[in-house]
Amino acid sequence: MPDLLDEVARFQVWARTLPLLSRSGEWECDYEHWGDLHAAVLRFLDDRPLESWSREALQAVLYAIARDNEIEHLAGVIADAHRPLLAPLTRVALDIGEPDARWQFAEQLGRVGQKGEVEEQLLVLLVQDEYEYVRRRALGALARIGSVHTERVALREWERPDPSQEWARMMCLWSLHHIGSPLLTRLLADAEQDPRAHLRSYVDRVRRGEVDR
Repeated sequence: MPDLLDEVARFQVWARTLPLLSRSGEWECDYEHWGDLHAAVLRFLDDRPLESWSREALQAVLYAIARDNEIEHLAGVIADAHRPLLAPLTRVALDIGEPDARWQFAEQLGRVGQKGEVEEQLLVLLVQDEYEYVRRRALGALARIGSVHTERVALREWERPDPSQEWARMMCLWSLHHIGSPLLTRLLADAEQDPRAHLRSYVDRVRRGEVDR
């Protein structure tokens, strides 16, 4: 564990040298020791079963995953090489993790999970997150696994007031398009009347078949 905690602490020391106002967007990408941090987390995952982790170790792993949100390397490796950890870590992230960890877990659950299994249950929790971006990515993940909850959640998110509603509505349209929902026609007509230009442009892309399924 010293490697893990030491490398997380080294990142935190570096982060404290940055003005708070600069910690937005892709700020973590400027860190020069990502290779060391990745290696420390992955060594820890290889060496210790989850039931032996301390709360401090759990928080350190989730912190590293959250900071890795531009590359998504750690979350991807967990889903591919440490699949049994994905669901338990998501549960912990719902309790003590940051939104930048939760949306990455949502993305991975949608990539490797199946409907009717624990991955779908966790995504149903993630689409209730307080952060819009987590909900958005979780909705897309539900659609990818073909969840029966996709239409219900999409309709709920469509009407939710939020500063990022334009982007949330694009995800609603994509999700309904992805599952071939008959509700898509009505929401496309609704979105055509929306004053937000990006959303109207997205409607045109859906109608022209330029949106991937």
